[in-house]
Amino acid sequence: MSDLEVDAAITQMETWAADPSWVPDPEALARWNGGYQCALATADKGPGWAALMARAHAMGRALEARTRRYELLRDGLRAELEAQERGNRALKGYGASTR
Repeated sequence: MSDLEVDAAITQMETWAADPSWVPDPEALARWNGGYQCALATADKGPGWAALMARAHAMGRALEARTRRYELLRDGLRAELEAQERGNRALKGYGASTR
């Protein structure tokens, strides 16, 4: 197989990641990864190989950064919901003591 299949897989991931509304589908990612791993294993690793690997590594770093941003948003939402729950419990407790 040629490096073109590796290039196509990297391009597909770059296209997905460039779309801000992209929601990763675990099944689609598993299929993509299977094809990517197969392409890597059978690639010619010709003269443009270093550039392909640089793109792949850059894409990996970009996805890690995107994942981290989502984790921070999730953690912030979780903390806010917990604070609201504590406030609701306090209000219920206060209401019970004023009756």
